[in-house]
Amino acid sequence: MKRKDFLKTISTGTAALAAAATFPSAAIARRQGRRWNSDNYTWISHHGESDDDARVRLEQIKKAGLKGILPSGQYERWVRLAGEFDLDVHAWWITLQRGGDSYLIENHPNWFMVNRKGQSSVDYPAYVDYYKWLCPTRPEAQEYLMKQVDEIMAIDEIKSVHLDYIRYPDVILPIQLQPVYNIVQDREYPEYDYCYCEACRSKFKNLQGEDPIEFTKPEDHEVWNRFRYNQITHLVNKIAERVRSGGKKLTAAVFPTPDIARSLVRQNWVDWSLDAVFPMIYNHFYHKDARWVGEAVAECRREMPKTTPLYCGLYIPEMSAIEVSQAYVYAMENGAAGVTIFPDHTMSQKQWNYLRRVVLQG
Repeated sequence: MKRKDFLKTISTGTAALAAAATFPSAAIARRQGRRWNSDNYTWISHHGESDDDARVRLEQIKKAGLKGILPSGQYERWVRLAGEFDLDVHAWWITLQRGGDSYLIENHPNWFMVNRKGQSSVDYPAYVDYYKWLCPTRPEAQEYLMKQVDEIMAIDEIKSVHLDYIRYPDVILPIQLQPVYNIVQDREYPEYDYCYCEACRSKFKNLQGEDPIEFTKPEDHEVWNRFRYNQITHLVNKIAERVRSGGKKLTAAVFPTPDIARSLVRQNWVDWSLDAVFPMIYNHFYHKDARWVGEAVAECRREMPKTTPLYCGLYIPEMSAIEVSQAYVYAMENGAAGVTIFPDHTMSQKQWNYLRRVVLQG
């Protein structure tokens, strides 16, 4: 799909989709009394409560039929608590977005991505202040990340290293988010287009004989786009080797479909060496209803390796209780191995009840 056609597609609403898709209530009825063989998870980003409050959350997670949790930090604490509920723990690791890494920012600002205007993401972060991104091309940055991988793998009970923000900054934001920042992104603008740091420009010039900063329309330069896809892919596959050498698995949270991932964040995740993939199919971010969840899962399954499990990410704050259960059905019917909810601590009891019913009863 050409880029201009793709942008036109994701900017549309749900009218065409509604005409083409069937409502999932019939699918639910057909499977009444039948349980899907699914594994389901939740990303955990809220860590501030007491252990007893965390136990209340974990009990709710377990009752809903979920298999495990993916905490974004405090891994040893969550391993200890989750063990009380027989829940698996996967280490959710923010990889390239380093807005909170004061050591890197202070000591190695030259390791960070640079936009087409020549501005470092340290000094001129896009959208929000924490959008400071480590460049995947630099060997020294890769080694810094590898040391963090080793620290995670030292926790025996961790089942997998789960990558997130393993991409470039959004050159195009999802359509629902653009008004939040009072912007219209009908094309690629230089202040959101990364990485034009010296390391990337030099490496590309050595390979292709051209300096990408001189391209008048870099969005149409397929070789330059492919180069950036490959920088991420190389890093992921390098991490995969390290993780598997330690007897653990590698998984990743990715953008919702291969086309969206490549076009918005230079993320060609279908080429990655992963043991499972967690596409964030946040339908409301793209002005779509729950039916789009199934279509996105189907699109992923067409491109990705057939043996790789897919766990469909659902953004709960934008969904009604019935939408949660509908999205689960659509995901499962189109090849998902389960769903992953985010964030669990905002779930209403009604949402938990609907999720539990559809997970445990089918």
